[in-house]
Amino acid sequence: MTPRPAPATADLLGTSPDDGGPTLRLSFSRVDTYRQCPLKYRYRYVDGLPERPSPHLSFGSSIHRALEAFWDRKLPDPPPLQTLLDALYDGWDSSGFAEVERDEQVRYYHHARDVLAAHHHRFADVALTPVAVEQWFRLPLPDGLEVVGAIDLVEPAEGGGLGVVDWKTNRRAKSREEVASSLQLAIYALAVEHLWGQPPAWVALDFVVPGVRVTVPREAIDTDAAVTAIREVAAAVRGEAFAPRPSPLCDWCDFRAECPAFAGEGPDVAGTALTELRRLRRRQARDAERAATLERVVRERLGEQALAELD
Repeated sequence: MTPRPAPATADLLGTSPDDGGPTLRLSFSRVDTYRQCPLKYRYRYVDGLPERPSPHLSFGSSIHRALEAFWDRKLPDPPPLQTLLDALYDGWDSSGFAEVERDEQVRYYHHARDVLAAHHHRFADVALTPVAVEQWFRLPLPDGLEVVGAIDLVEPAEGGGLGVVDWKTNRRAKSREEVASSLQLAIYALAVEHLWGQPPAWVALDFVVPGVRVTVPREAIDTDAAVTAIREVAAAVRGEAFAPRPSPLCDWCDFRAECPAFAGEGPDVAGTALTELRRLRRRQARDAERAATLERVVRERLGEQALAELD
């Protein structure tokens, strides 16, 4: 079953008019950030201020990469556990551990192995061929608004339908009520209907750390409310309404030093920018060196014309 490019939810989503105006592109993360704190949205997405990598984020991204490799298969039988562990090793994100002791990174790594081993045990006897893994989507809304994102897993449901799964690395699973009210899953439900021409039969958050999947039927998801929330955030962003919204989450905010609500108390944003810039320049140098080597190989074997066709 392949995604359909034409939206089946056009009556709800509409299409962005080709009026030459700028398109505002939102995602669940952007909408969620704005609702948490408008000023954080501005710092992150408008000003592009850097954020410090963290062990928790690196742990989560590493788990997601391994799960993607495990589920992205053409045959229904799951691959062996070692395939999943090899994917973790190959895709391990060490960026969040630069400022911690090596033993701490090792502890996270072994924890990730245990989590993935438990995940494999949960699904070792489940034979299914996924419909899509990391499925990218673009949802057009009226007035030059677009919602983008990627669905972790779309799998076949009973009766020829589809099921939507998003992997979470939270330590605690959420309740069915919390899952049913998930803005993210509501967006994904709309995306599935947009791509495949049918709404999903169910949506789920799979909490891989405790090993719990919480599933709710599609009819429990309020997609109308989700579209309303997206449009409200879009209107506020276009109106440049970026006032700070202090909350207990401010204690972990990377932009606290920039925020007028905290008078400069917080992480060194300029220092973080310098660290990231230094890392990117080293990567550019390595990439440039590799590109020069590949150009030489192509030139010697295929000639200058082959290089010109790359431009």
